[in-house]
Amino acid sequence: MLIARQVARPGQDATLTGLSQMGLSLTGDWELRPVEISRTALAFCAEVPLELSIWAKKLVGRLAALMLALCGLLGDSPKAMAQVADFDIQELATTLQVGYAVRPIDVNGDGRLDIAIVDSKRVLWLENPTWQEHVVYSTPDAQFDNVCFAPHDVNGDGRVDFGLGADWQFGNSDSGGTIGWLEHTESGPWKYRGIASEPTTHRMQWVDLYQNQKPWLVVAPLKGRGSRAPGFDQTGVRLLAFLPSADDETWNRQVLTEQLHVMHNFDVTDLDDDGHQDLLCASYEGVTWLRWEDGQLSLTRLGSGQEQAPPQRGASEIRLGKLADGRNFIATVEPWHGDKIVVYVQPTDWTPPDQQSSPPLWPRFVLDDQLAWGHAIACVNLDGDADEELVVGVRDDREGTEHRRGLRIYDPRNVDEGIWYRQVVDPGGVAIEDLCVGDFDDDGDQDIVAVGRQTHNVKIYWNKNP
Repeated sequence: MLIARQVARPGQDATLTGLSQMGLSLTGDWELRPVEISRTALAFCAEVPLELSIWAKKLVGRLAALMLALCGLLGDSPKAMAQVADFDIQELATTLQVGYAVRPIDVNGDGRLDIAIVDSKRVLWLENPTWQEHVVYSTPDAQFDNVCFAPHDVNGDGRVDFGLGADWQFGNSDSGGTIGWLEHTESGPWKYRGIASEPTTHRMQWVDLYQNQKPWLVVAPLKGRGSRAPGFDQTGVRLLAFLPSADDETWNRQVLTEQLHVMHNFDVTDLDDDGHQDLLCASYEGVTWLRWEDGQLSLTRLGSGQEQAPPQRGASEIRLGKLADGRNFIATVEPWHGDKIVVYVQPTDWTPPDQQSSPPLWPRFVLDDQLAWGHAIACVNLDGDADEELVVGVRDDREGTEHRRGLRIYDPRNVDEGIWYRQVVDPGGVAIEDLCVGDFDDDGDQDIVAVGRQTHNVKIYWNKNP
């Protein structure tokens, strides 16, 4: 794959993606060199025959996009333009078995964001600013792991509680998978309260489904009940929702849909800016938008995902981002447990469809295929411009190559041509299972926290942009 790269400092690089379509590559100190230019492209330098007019228009658009990118690169110092953000990296003393999930939460109510983590057999939070460990739940003898959590004041006492998904069994779609919550006590361990079970319970978020200020705990299993290898596509995933009540055993529960297959993650959004929460789901179907209209759930497919046979199908991680012009982009890892970073860009003329229509899919751009396994995504403004950047956690090294696990950042430059800068931060530093963003030092910009699987560590990437 042809790229533009400039090493910003030891352990970091920056890459302009999307140039492979244009026959150009930048390497080293931004030295421009041609890679492959067809005879037709050379002929464009002279008079363009009429029969090439359609092709010429496309080429003009691509060349214009390239020139815009190069003007940005060469107008200021390459290092300043190429490096999206500057970070100080701090590794914390905490050692994890597997850092399945991490969230920025003010756990103790002191006004500072703490770091809450679901480890294999523990739930803990690290207190800002000393990062002292507080283990609130521990099951050292459990046969299977915790896997996900969702913060919310469940009982209305003013303290944050955690929804908790546990008994994680990747290979068992017939049983297992517990759903419960941890009640935040005044002192000592938090109290676990069971709600239900669902095989391969994998992700959860609190969502105000019916716009009445009563959030439901939405739970997404990874696989459908009874599904089998290799594709696990025989049955749909039961996307569940639970409304708290005084009695844990009588929480109102609903099956929202069973139409999606192998759902690895979902994002709580307001895609159409109507003031109501909705969901973006990553599954074998690609990107699906779930919204409620007059109490009815509608599903709209927005992104194709990778269209190959299962299990090399669909999308895995998903987050919604915002561009400077007000449009949205949807970032994914593809396929399921995949090796590509992909964005879908909202068309300029897109309007939310009605329930009966099937609108065209959003344009799809592969930003990066130089990784083994992407496993976490966030969309956040890191550099103070008008666009949000895409932050990606890579979990595994790509064997036989220089492409390491760790943190990557993608900065939009010309989204309609698929042109983004890539910055690789701390390669090999964290085998990122999950990450989160937040202003942990109250300096007005967003920092990044990553938790590891094979590396068993926690790191803060302190954003040092002015």
